[in-house]
Amino acid sequence: MQRSDVVVLGAGIVGICVALHLQKRSRSVVLVDRRGAAEETSFGNAGLIQREGVYPYGFPHDFGALARYGFNRTIDAYYHPSALPRLAPFLWQYWMYSRPARHAEVARKYSKLIEHCVSGHDALAAEAGAAGFFKRRGWIKAFRTARERDKRFAEAERLHSEFGVNSRALDPRALQELEPHLAPVLSGALHWTDPVSVDDPQALAHVYLRLFERLGFHREQEKGFHLLMKWERKA
Repeated sequence: MQRSDVVVLGAGIVGICVALHLQKRSRSVVLVDRRGAAEETSFGNAGLIQREGVYPYGFPHDFGALARYGFNRTIDAYYHPSALPRLAPFLWQYWMYSRPARHAEVARKYSKLIEHCVSGHDALAAEAGAAGFFKRRGWIKAFRTARERDKRFAEAERLHSEFGVNSRALDPRALQELEPHLAPVLSGALHWTDPVSVDDPQALAHVYLRLFERLGFHREQEKGFHLLMKWERKA
């Protein structure tokens, strides 16, 4: 293997995009994956480019949520009790960074990256011939109670004011018109209009990968790992 500037570990959608952008900055890159491209998380993720996701998921601070996580009674996360001693330092830092003031600080920095997620994918998709994968319908979060609905509506207004994230509030009638197959028991919904969805995340990753290879990379397999590598630096 020839000398390279960067090794990217993981050939999922993020790893492939990182490798592509490094190549565009004239870096020699090796992309490594223990299986194949987009065969793990990127094989069946939600397929959503979340422009509205300016706040990263925080560690819960309310007692009810902590109890659900503590007793492994949530689908959001699952842990083995034997792993807690090793996880404890990380979980403590995660909890500290999720405190309201620190979480808001993180969001202000994080939002600078999220702001360009759709336009960045649009540029790659245009170059790779993958624009047809994108559906510009946003996504909808529905609410059972008026209390939760009004809380989320207020948050959406704040995100629009602070970060320019767009959404629209749906009352029960508007939600029923938009999604007529839903049972009429919900109190409303929030339609995030900026995000872009992808029906087949793995297929999109493979198209990006073919662009990566066209730009001067060669595919090999070595010691059980799939390697995608660029042999010569672009001028």
